[in-house]
Amino acid sequence: MSLAALIQAGAPAEEVSSDLEALGLELDLHLEEVQISGVRALHLYFHAPPEHAHRTLRDIRRMVEGSGLPDRAVGRAMDAFTRLAEAEGEVHGTPPEEVTFHEVGAADSIADIVGVCLALETLGADSVSCAPLPLGGGVTRSAHGPLPAPGPATLEVLRGARIRWEEVPHEMTTPTGAALMVSLTGGRFTGAAPPMTLSSCGYGAGSARFEEVPNLLRAVVGHLEGPAGDIELLEANVDDASGEVLGSAVGRLLEAGALDAWLEPIVMKKGRGAYKLCALAGGADSEKLARLAMRETGTLGVRHHPVSRTVAERRTVSVTLPYGSCRVKVGSIDGEDFIASPEHEDVERLSREAGLPLVRVYADAREACTRYLGNPDASNASQSR
Repeated sequence: MSLAALIQAGAPAEEVSSDLEALGLELDLHLEEVQISGVRALHLYFHAPPEHAHRTLRDIRRMVEGSGLPDRAVGRAMDAFTRLAEAEGEVHGTPPEEVTFHEVGAADSIADIVGVCLALETLGADSVSCAPLPLGGGVTRSAHGPLPAPGPATLEVLRGARIRWEEVPHEMTTPTGAALMVSLTGGRFTGAAPPMTLSSCGYGAGSARFEEVPNLLRAVVGHLEGPAGDIELLEANVDDASGEVLGSAVGRLLEAGALDAWLEPIVMKKGRGAYKLCALAGGADSEKLARLAMRETGTLGVRHHPVSRTVAERRTVSVTLPYGSCRVKVGSIDGEDFIASPEHEDVERLSREAGLPLVRVYADAREACTRYLGNPDASNASQSR
């Protein structure tokens, strides 16, 4: 339902289907237009040959991380699978890595989760918000036999998140759907949607038909207003890691999608010197980055602080110097350029290749960029957002 809604909202089905081939699964994506309560919606399903093998988290990680798909889509998908494995492990008393997925391990369920993450990439969705999930009631069927709805794994995935109980005798939220939404939102469900300029919307239809509510999932796509995005400040005090380890952790966080990462010297109890590892994370990446920080530094906890920020418009200009090309970041407010900052990696490379001082290359790049900004039609520069 999530993938169908995103496709109706503008994610190209052909591109998503083509990218899913990188998983090496035999499946075909099918879309059917239906009407529920008079609303035009898409019903989506994957046709796949019957499978007898049950996959573990390790099998799925190998498949997804080895696919060559975009890093953010892979990270979002694996976060959802990991949450599922941890929930199933808690319910069945099994270590997460040893959990054997049944329904979730099937090719169509894997394609559902990865497909949603790919669709979000095609839409350029940097953040995702969601209302508290409806749970329903009654009894549902599973590979383990009949289970109360919502299933135990669903409740385990949603531990710590806001939920709502619907007086509907059906399973309204599956463990897969819960894990996906918790992963994409960081588990921060809110009844108030963020203010935005609406771009598109889509409706995904489920197979069941309820008398009490329409079985629809709606996806709304837009550009957020005001401070840019759903941002968290991650912090961890570390007093037992070397400078090499801390420097590497900052680099790993940036590579994994942190908007910024840095170290602050602090003094802890008993006068011990230490460092505070900090990172800015988009809402969908905060949990993944927090876990990465713990793995890289050995810290036992990471603090999350919601923050807002005002962001200047930015673009990258490539200027041609007598000894090579250099990228320059240009910032502007209300359409007026106010800063030009040459990319350090390009400056360092040109400095080595041309045998020139670093400060000379910085000055030349800034001067070339100033000339370009005064004459955008000049042929010795190009730009990108």
